[in-house]
Amino acid sequence: MPEEHSPSTKNKVVLFPKTHDFYQIELTRMLETERYGEAISLLRFLLQCDGEDSQIRAEWHALLQWLTSAFPEAERPEEGWQFGAVHTGETTSAEDETEQDMLRRQFQEKVHVDEHYMERLLTSLTEGDMDDRKLLVLEQLAVADDARVDDALMLLLKERELHPLLQFSILQTLKRRGVEGEVGFMRGQEIIVAEVEATPLELSSFPSAAIAPIDRVNDAASVREPSLAYFAQEMWHQYLKLIYGTEIYRRLCEGEELEADAWAAALHRIVARLLHLEEEEFEVKTIYGITDNLRIIYERALRSLTRSLSGE
Repeated sequence: MPEEHSPSTKNKVVLFPKTHDFYQIELTRMLETERYGEAISLLRFLLQCDGEDSQIRAEWHALLQWLTSAFPEAERPEEGWQFGAVHTGETTSAEDETEQDMLRRQFQEKVHVDEHYMERLLTSLTEGDMDDRKLLVLEQLAVADDARVDDALMLLLKERELHPLLQFSILQTLKRRGVEGEVGFMRGQEIIVAEVEATPLELSSFPSAAIAPIDRVNDAASVREPSLAYFAQEMWHQYLKLIYGTEIYRRLCEGEELEADAWAAALHRIVARLLHLEEEEFEVKTIYGITDNLRIIYERALRSLTRSLSGE
């Protein structure tokens, strides 16, 4: 398999079912960590592959157009996306500052030529389905030198029905902007009350009990099935964002140590099925020591993970 994409790779790489989920996660991580050049390179690679339906390809094409238009400085054609590359998202403080300055300058330039630019960005958050472009909008709003952004984002949370991932990303944006205090909003039929300053900005910032299940999976699978460990970490991070602030999130954070084993087993089981790994349920339960006293918690975890990650 080639190390990086080039025109010669077209029609030689096929994206199999469920692979789309992996690349969507990778793209989201790149956007969240402001690695726009890498995202552009990855999208160019994906659009050269076979195996995805026309709607997904159209979404990738639209995102690529958005990125190259909004962040032309980020494009580095000589840096191809590499197969199997795992990035930490870590940058030096100087690089972070440069990226933030660039985003702030671009925002101010656009506001200068279009006085309604900020309002249009805010409106775009409520239009259409949840996609990566909304994360790009929040990246711009995070550095906007305009105090009205804070109130506008708080109002969106309180008054509009938003996707759970967008709600969480807005909380992160508010935290990055230095906002503090509680904000209440609806998640389905549940009232969520969150402290903005307590919002985790990365997986390691979540409470230890919330991270414990993925630590268990990593310990069990990192050597025997490295791909499962990687996918599980991404999926668990996504799941925590989806349930953040809910009753099930609070129960997870307050759970006993043995309950983390049940959650880990459920997560392992779901990811193994997605990756088409031949692991029977009794094998997974044996790995994590799931006995009858943990069966109910295990089954509840399976249902919650399945519902949340399938968008139900």
